[in-house]
Amino acid sequence: MGITYAVLANRLVELGMVPVEAVGEVLDLCGADEEPGPADIGFALVDFGVAVAVHGDDVDDLEESYRELLRETAAVSGVVVGEVVLGRDDDGAESLRFEVGGVPVVWGVEHRSEEYLDQLAVFEFIDRLEPGGDDPRRFHALDGVDVGAVYVLATPEQARALEVEFGIAYT
Repeated sequence: MGITYAVLANRLVELGMVPVEAVGEVLDLCGADEEPGPADIGFALVDFGVAVAVHGDDVDDLEESYRELLRETAAVSGVVVGEVVLGRDDDGAESLRFEVGGVPVVWGVEHRSEEYLDQLAVFEFIDRLEPGGDDPRRFHALDGVDVGAVYVLATPEQARALEVEFGIAYT
């Protein structure tokens, strides 16, 4: 028998990444005894609330999609994100402006199409949404995600355990 969602859930609890009360609903959704494929584990981490997925398919509204991404990321990391505005700077460059804990943040973004999020900008700037302070958790980009990206929030030790025990690779 291989790795099941229940095995993954139990290990996330043991690693202190997920409270035991939080796993039941996800296991009901995924099937506790089901065996996730390698690509499914990253999205299971999203379901368990320790990772965020960045949409790689086309979106209907860029600004709303960034707003949703930042809300989801804040829910994972515990930071507070303020108003999100996608616009252009005085020099015409695109930027995503928002606040994290009351501090203004500006991400430079580039869109070749109005239908896709700037994956590179998220990769370059997601660390600004980490808890910070004494909290050692950082976002780690998962390798092998077919469409979009998945970032797991973990300490270096937790990230290493997921890599060794579940074959998760990071970029």
